[in-house]
Amino acid sequence: MRPVVEARGLWFAFDGGEPVLRDLSFSVERGERVGIVGPNGAGKSTLVWCLLGLYKARGEVRLFGEPFRRQLLARVGVVFQNPEDMLFLPSLKADLALPLVNRGIDRQEADERAREALARVGLSSLEDRPASSLSLGQRKRAAIAAALVTSPELLLLDEPTAELDGRAARVLAATLVELGATTLATSHDLTFLDRFATRLLVLVDGCIVATGPTKEILSDAGRLESWGLL
Repeated sequence: MRPVVEARGLWFAFDGGEPVLRDLSFSVERGERVGIVGPNGAGKSTLVWCLLGLYKARGEVRLFGEPFRRQLLARVGVVFQNPEDMLFLPSLKADLALPLVNRGIDRQEADERAREALARVGLSSLEDRPASSLSLGQRKRAAIAAALVTSPELLLLDEPTAELDGRAARVLAATLVELGATTLATSHDLTFLDRFATRLLVLVDGCIVATGPTKEILSDAGRLESWGLL
């Protein structure tokens, strides 16, 4: 079976400056929940933008076994740090139904699929409320529902626990595990990654310095400290 995500020899720099990503190569298999961890400035968010083609990196990105092209992004659900970028209509149900209607799906079916996605993240009772009335943790889960509504084969999340308190982060991790989707998430939150990720990629100064099972990497306090993670 071909990996869902493959990066081969990725290099990226802003305007001829020092490289932010340096010769990155990795893959994500179907069903994996992979966390990308690293200190601030390691290149985590930049990597996500390169995988989405928003930044043009040198090297190769393959999605679902195919060389990157924008049409493949229809099979990817993305959650950026700020959920308000995805949620702006008068109700959550309307927010989630909009991309389906834009794809030509009947309004009634779109509304039903929106309700199903909200149910998957535990927000059924809030479908008629605007995102602006929700807590940040609820908005994060709603953003995940918005990413799920088109039934993506891959979820990409950039710092999903940013600004969340401990309880909201725990709920979010449990939600992602229960979904069982192939997921790649950047985070500096080791507790969240311990609960969510099956495998970690450790990124330092734009380089992958380690990869392996989450429990194994997080159990080595000496290495975590040397990477600036403790």
